[in-house]
Amino acid sequence: MRTVILGLAGGLLLTAVSAVASASDFEGLMVLNETSDGITMQQQWFLKGDKLRFEEMGPDADKGAMIFDAKKKVMYSLQHDEKIYMEIPTGETSKAAPDRSEDVVVAKTGARDQAAGYSCEIYHTKDKSDGSTGELCIARGIGNAAMLGMMSAQAGGGSLLPGWMRELFKDGGFPIKGVDRDAKGNEEARWEVVTIEKKSLDDRLFLPPADYKKQDMAVIRQQSGDAMQEGRSPANR
Repeated sequence: MRTVILGLAGGLLLTAVSAVASASDFEGLMVLNETSDGITMQQQWFLKGDKLRFEEMGPDADKGAMIFDAKKKVMYSLQHDEKIYMEIPTGETSKAAPDRSEDVVVAKTGARDQAAGYSCEIYHTKDKSDGSTGELCIARGIGNAAMLGMMSAQAGGGSLLPGWMRELFKDGGFPIKGVDRDAKGNEEARWEVVTIEKKSLDDRLFLPPADYKKQDMAVIRQQSGDAMQEGRSPANR
């Protein structure tokens, strides 16, 4: 199982839930280190009200960013090298996210830890579908409405969140530290927030830059469909 924050980093961004009153009003920047297959990547998370921006940093990072707006119910995918972006209504992403919420078992351990100067509660996770396990250390008062919306998307994309998801992300919950293990107990990935900085953020961070060209989703879907059809042609079998 890829736990919620790593799944997000890996591309499982998917339907949104509208902003909720229980989310905190945290505004600021977080820097997170994620290590997988011996490679450590650094991520930046910008949170403000019902908006969130995520991007990787470093020479090996993807040259892009994801922006999520829970109020508008829209997600932007930016490609910096080409100066282009896609605008994705979150209703469309729900079709790509299977509901596996009942496969995940989450248990509060009672233990605590800390990262970046914040205390957090440790939860054990187990995915019944593949036997993988992990730990999440949840700090309170950091997440926002957009974060809750994106994370809850991995619970199946509905507005009625599973109990374990509500528990993890209530009161601005954010997983500031964690580890994933496969069914044999071998570590697959781990992450830890190394910087949490409360600061005022420019609203322009949460919009595509003015000089980026918008890509037509209908054209992209058509191109993808054409590529799939070409792959099935007799010449490619």
